[in-house]
Amino acid sequence: MGDTKIQWHPGFVAAMSLEFEDNRDNLIFEKEYNLNTGPLEIDLLVIKKEPGVRMVNDIGKLFRGHNIMEYKSPEDHMDIDAFYKATAYGCLYKELSTNN
Repeated sequence: MGDTKIQWHPGFVAAMSLEFEDNRDNLIFEKEYNLNTGPLEIDLLVIKKEPGVRMVNDIGKLFRGHNIMEYKSPEDHMDIDAFYKATAYGCLYKELSTNN
């Protein structure tokens, strides 16, 4: 593979769209959602349009109103740094979305 950078996010977003196809009309998919003018961006933000919608998909059953999803490539690791990054994104999203 060398220096070739594989773009995983479009495939991930497409897969999540297919995974939640039974509820697709009730969701908004915001891919690579920018948190700021800098390089911070959420891989996928899934927003339930209506709070009372019952999700059919097993993963979707865990969803609340606003759901941040981060894709980890096969070379990435799920470690404490990834946890803190996702937590920070959630905190930034909450702070920035309430002040707009």
